[in-house]
Amino acid sequence: MKLIFIIFILIITAIIFIDYSRDLMESTMKLPDDIFRQELLPYLTVDDIVKLDNSCLNHEYRPQLLDKINGLILTGYEDIFMEALLFKWLGLRRIYFIEMILILNDGSLFLSCIENNYVDQFRYTKHIVMSGRIRDNIAIFIMSHCSSLLSIYISGHSPDSQVTDETMLSIAEHCTGIQSLSLNNCKQITDIGLVTISEHCSNLTSLKVFGSSITDASIISISTHCTGLQSLNVGCHLHHQITNASIISISTHCTGLRSLVLSGCYRITDRSIISISTHCTGLQSLNIDCDKITDASIISIFTHCTGLESLHLEDCDLITDASIISLSIHCTGLLSLHLQGSDQITDVSIISISSHCTGLKLLHLEFCNLITDASIISISENCTGLEELFVADTDITDVSLIAIAKNCTGLQYLNTDGCDGLSSDELLDDFDSVSELRAVLLSIYPSLLI
Repeated sequence: MKLIFIIFILIITAIIFIDYSRDLMESTMKLPDDIFRQELLPYLTVDDIVKLDNSCLNHEYRPQLLDKINGLILTGYEDIFMEALLFKWLGLRRIYFIEMILILNDGSLFLSCIENNYVDQFRYTKHIVMSGRIRDNIAIFIMSHCSSLLSIYISGHSPDSQVTDETMLSIAEHCTGIQSLSLNNCKQITDIGLVTISEHCSNLTSLKVFGSSITDASIISISTHCTGLQSLNVGCHLHHQITNASIISISTHCTGLRSLVLSGCYRITDRSIISISTHCTGLQSLNIDCDKITDASIISIFTHCTGLESLHLEDCDLITDASIISLSIHCTGLLSLHLQGSDQITDVSIISISSHCTGLKLLHLEFCNLITDASIISISENCTGLEELFVADTDITDVSLIAIAKNCTGLQYLNTDGCDGLSSDELLDDFDSVSELRAVLLSIYPSLLI
């Protein structure tokens, strides 16, 4: 193992400096194929493998290197997006991916690469992400060759993308084993596509639909056919057609639900959340952006879902201190709390949260106009493991930031935009670490002990 590690370090050095010596290549080629693949290659990214190949272009051992990487299956990669030429390069060397990210800038070029003997590239693919100029013809072709897919993410943000129900029908036909489906801004997908998915992909455990033209029909069909659903994320900012009927159906059929996100679903009321809390008692994360939600929902949540770890309430103007105080007492394992724009929440709530939920990691209080230094000081003293704090447009002063700098040594992000009570523009900023905050505070208060 020590020899392998040394060779690995030398290979990385060779990749960095593009200088792969004959002796190193010879040592590498003498390694048994199983060791080369299992002990060395898993630590390399696609970019590393490309550089390694390029650095060995003139070596007599290069054919052996190509033999060793032939048929390689990589679990995935980061920060490298699969464009047409890279896809073709990997296809020539028969390097496969379990996870594949496809960024389509030229759909016709990519499709030609796939059709020209590289269809085999999808043999081992389990997870796929598609974005850019994605169109039905490309998506349908890919889905027809990815029968083992477990997760699919499609982004329709590009103005040139055109993903419709035809792609959904292809998924339903060829990818019946999928467990996770995410559709982001695919505006032309309707109930026809989602209902068909639900009828053929009953193993679905996670569904995210944002910006599509769906109604209650889709969600109700998902609930009746995909009863193992654990995560539902619905964003209906463009079409407010999701009502209580959908969420109540989810609650009664998908009782194992662990995470629920309802963004911009302004027709949702307490009836939905009370039904969810009553039937889905294992709920761990709840994210609601619905202005009709009141204390009744939160009281029901903490009564039935005591294992709640994350609560996100955005612009829920009807929520008061009464429910948040009770929540803090019953859900002491809370790790993340978002109360953006909650106009009725005061220091009393946050002090109670800090006293009972001492493991809190993330706290968002943007636009909570009644929050003062008292809240942040209490948080800093009791929740010392805090990692993220958002207090934009609150009434805090320098005193809060000094308390955070002293006590929350693991802080990774702080946002203070619009806090008029701060003494210096230097403090109105995004801080990526507590050390950055301390540096600014010391420049203002040189004698400060932190």
